[in-house]
Amino acid sequence: MPGRGSIGGLLRVAALAVVVLQASGAPAAWVVNERGECVRAWTPASLVRGPAAMLNAPLLPLRSAAGGVLVAREDRSPGMQGKILLPPTLAVVGGGIGLVESVIWLGTGLTDTATGGYFEMAPDEATRLGVEPVRPTFVASASRPPRESGDRCGRRTGPDAL
Repeated sequence: MPGRGSIGGLLRVAALAVVVLQASGAPAAWVVNERGECVRAWTPASLVRGPAAMLNAPLLPLRSAAGGVLVAREDRSPGMQGKILLPPTLAVVGGGIGLVESVIWLGTGLTDTATGGYFEMAPDEATRLGVEPVRPTFVASASRPPRESGDRCGRRTGPDAL
């Protein structure tokens, strides 16, 4: 029966999607080793870094274009010309940069899939599944927020560490 194989394949894809969605929310395991250094411990959650990045990559140009439109909506500069030209311009540029980034996400996701996520090649943004708009990287406010004073293991650093 030709239809029977397609249902089994669909069930396999659905089961894989459930596993990836559940495991992609797992936090990275940062631990203190015997020398007091904060190091990344490989966990089974690392296995889904690559597939999650590869699933996110095809939508990135659209998400980045939508983020460009959102940036244009936040613009408060006077003048009708900027209000008319800015949204489509930022959408096209954001989509183009999203296309370049999606190739990077796809390549690093493939590398993480092949290595079991051991080297963490894919960017952290690529490993979080989502469909919300992404601010294009050319926008100055798209930079990551500063990390609070502390290392990844939760130990406080800096002058207020005492």
